[in-house]
This record gives sequence, C-alpha cells and structure tokens, in this order.
Amino acid sequence: MHNGSSEFDLDSRQTLLEKATLYSKPCSFRTGELIMSPVEGGKAFYYVGKGSVEVSYKDQNDTRITVALIGEGEFFGEIGFFDGESRVRDIKANSDVEVGIFDQTTMDTMQKQDPRLYMDFLVYMTRKICRKFRRIAGEREPVHSYADSLATRRSVRYSDSKPLPPSLIHSKGWHFISSRMEKCKAGLFDISHQLQQKEARGERDEPLERQCINLVVELNGSLGDFQQAMQGSGYEEVMWGYVFKEFYPYLMRSQFAERAYFKPKGYAGDFLMMEHIYANIPKGEGRLGELIDIFCLERPGSLAIHGRRQLIKQELSRISDELHQRGEKTRIMNLACGPNRELFDFLEQCEHTESVEALCVDIDAEALRYTNQYVNVFPHMASIRLMSENVIKWSLGRVSHEMGEMDIIYSAGLCDYLDIRLFRALVTQCYKHLRPGGSLLLGNFTAYPDSLFLDKILKWELIYRNAEDLKEIFAPTPFGENVTILAEKENVNLFALATKV
Repeated sequence: MHNGSSEFDLDSRQTLLEKATLYSKPCSFRTGELIMSPVEGGKAFYYVGKGSVEVSYKDQNDTRITVALIGEGEFFGEIGFFDGESRVRDIKANSDVEVGIFDQTTMDTMQKQDPRLYMDFLVYMTRKICRKFRRIAGEREPVHSYADSLATRRSVRYSDSKPLPPSLIHSKGWHFISSRMEKCKAGLFDISHQLQQKEARGERDEPLERQCINLVVELNGSLGDFQQAMQGSGYEEVMWGYVFKEFYPYLMRSQFAERAYFKPKGYAGDFLMMEHIYANIPKGEGRLGELIDIFCLERPGSLAIHGRRQLIKQELSRISDELHQRGEKTRIMNLACGPNRELFDFLEQCEHTESVEALCVDIDAEALRYTNQYVNVFPHMASIRLMSENVIKWSLGRVSHEMGEMDIIYSAGLCDYLDIRLFRALVTQCYKHLRPGGSLLLGNFTAYPDSLFLDKILKWELIYRNAEDLKEIFAPTPFGENVTILAEKENVNLFALATKV
C-alpha cells in the first residue's frame, strides 16, 4: 500500500484506514459525555467514525479553553498512546459520536495478522504526529507570531535620534514644523509644571486642564499640515520621528498612548486596549497623563470602537430574533474575539439565550480567560465555548476544526490588519462554515482625518478601506456582490454584511 513516497495519496489513505479500523473496538458516546481525561494515561487512541469531539483543558484560573474540534476521519489520543505519557487534555463528545478504539491488544493483533498493514499504519500515524509537533514548535510564542502574521504592513518603533541633515533644517517646511513643535512643547512644559504643583497641594484647576487638552488637540490638528509640508521631500519619516520624540515625554504618560506604541502583545488593538477604551476611564502618570489619556479616548477612532460594539450587538439581536421566531437556534462564531463585550451585550438583553450557542476564537488564551472571569458574569442560558486558535492559519486552511455550520460569523477588529490576500482567504473560509442563509459581518476602518495621530505618532497602523474597497474584496469570493456596507455612528468603522445564499 505504501509506495515509499513522502505521502499517502487519497485512495491509499482511505483503503488504509478502512482496513485498520476493522481491528478497532467500536464504541459510542452521547453529546457532552467525557471520553478521555488526563488521569487515564495513554492506554488507547481513537478514530472518529461519526460525529465530532472537543479537546479542551482548564487553566489555573478554572477557565475551560477549547484547543481542537475533531471530526470524522481523524484520530485523537495518539501521542499519549505512543509515548506512554499521561494526557493534559480532556476530550468529550461534541455531538453523538462513534469511535474506534485502538489499544495495545488491537495493535498487537494487527501486527500478528497483517504485518504489512501494521507497518503502513505506523508510518501513517507517525507522519500525523510529526505534523502536530511541527505546528506546536512553530507557535512557541503564539501571540507574537500571530501578530507577525497579520499583514505585510509592519509597524516599527522610531529609532534612536540622529543628526538632522542641514538641507532639511534650513528648509521652509522644517522651520514651520519645528516652530509649532517648540511652541507646543513650551506650552506642555508650563502646564505640566503647574499641574504638578497643584497636585502636590491636592488642588484641581479645570481651566488649566482644558487648556492642556486644547493644546494637544491643536497639535493633533497640525499633523496634516506637517505631512503636507514634507510631502515629496524624502524626509517624511524623519519628520514623524522628530514630532514623536518631541512629544514623547508628555505623550507616554498616557496609558492609552503607551500601550498603543509599545504593543506588549505585538499589536496595538489587544483585548486590554479594547477594555481601556470601553471603560472610558482616563489613566496615566499624574494628572497630565490622565489628560493626555482623555484626549486619546475622545478621538474618533476610540468613539468608533464604542460604536461598533453597539452595531454588532444590534445585528446579533436582529438575526437571532429572526431565527428564534422560526423556532431555530442561533450559532455564532466570533473571530479574534478579544473580550467579547458585544456578544455579552447581546446576551444580557436577549430573552431566548437558551437557543444561543457561541464559539469565541482568539489566539490569546489570556483574552479568553478574561472573558470568562470578567465579562461572562451574569446569568444566562447560552452555550459559550472559548477556543484558542490562530485565525490566520485557520483562514488559510492550515488548521481545521469540525465547527459545524454557523448562523453568524463576525469579527470586529481583525480585518484592519489583513492584506487583501488574507482578507479574501478569511471570507472564503467563513463562507464554508456558514449554513445557507447565514451571515458574515466583518469590520474595517475607513480613512478619516484624525488617523495620522494613530498611524504616525503611535504607530497603530491600519489598512483603511472604503465601501467600494470592501465590495471589491468580496466580489471574487463565493459571496460575490451579495454584500451590504454598514457603518457605526462615527462613520469611521465600516462593516461588510454578506449572506450565504
């Protein structure tokens, strides 16, 4: 059966599995029934003949995290069986499932009765195990690897200061920029000094605080003029680095600005940044830091994040209500889910949560843990599954799961980072996992005047798309032109809504 090539072809694989599974012991499990647990050790491995199983674990904070949904034609438990080590995952039936059990007796019988089949089967299982280990080895730092895989456009921090070219210093454009920056710096220095003195005395000065925010707003409004002054000079990035470094001592007192620029998880829009924006409580070093944070939280981009939370909640409610009226369940998948606030906003007001099932997928297990501990904190009857997976690899078909067909698949903030190739791959993969009539809702920021502050100063760079861009991305996918463009109230965050016909 095995011809010595590097891989089994489809026909030989099917024949191999048909023959090998004849030696296995058939067994069935009902939905939700535990099949294996870590305490059982590696005494057997299993082949899924019908249905699907869920592989999960509980972390130190008692959060149940799903790592795989395994469907028909796949194996599980094979690593523990062959290396003899105890397992660290729970496996339960995700639906009514029929499996074939391979234990040591089964393998000994196969070896005795059909040595050629036994050897081919061992080669096949060895290759499957090697592929799993390669995947694990490639994700030793999964969150940062995920951030690196998002797009071809890379955000980097500004480098160390270097002497400015004389031709730039003596130019008219540079004189205009440096004069404004010096004025702003002097103003911020004076205000910072006064605020520190008042803080030491336990005093507040609201007019001075408004003056501080107005000064930062004025500087922000100058960024477009700065860009125009340097346009075509070849010194654009030098200019942005200069503006950032001059503003740095004051800007980085803000929690928003510091997290956006330094990106501790590799990308600016992580779940803790979203939570900071949602909470809308300014935080920073001293009162000046809080004031800079107020400015950041009041920018159109931050307001759009609030707006999209409301938009998604409304769409989830609308679609779920329609399904409930027809006596159907609502199956939701949230990709790159972060803290899942919009999902739980919907559940908090939903009157039929018992008919809702949600699969929340994120590469960052900390985000899933946060959802379980701080967001999923009110009574409801929805089924919530938290799954750790790299959405990019899933989009490209490099990992697969038996997720079933969804009624709604959505993502709030993923597509802003995806180049057109990855975006279309995501759309196509989502199409495969929607039931007929199911809806796909994907968000993307569009260009807006205030974006220079995020893009150039904080290096929170997005790929901006307008309505026509989004329609063009969908056109060659299975959805075709069946796309509606929505927008939150700021008209900054657009959403493509597509239906599988």
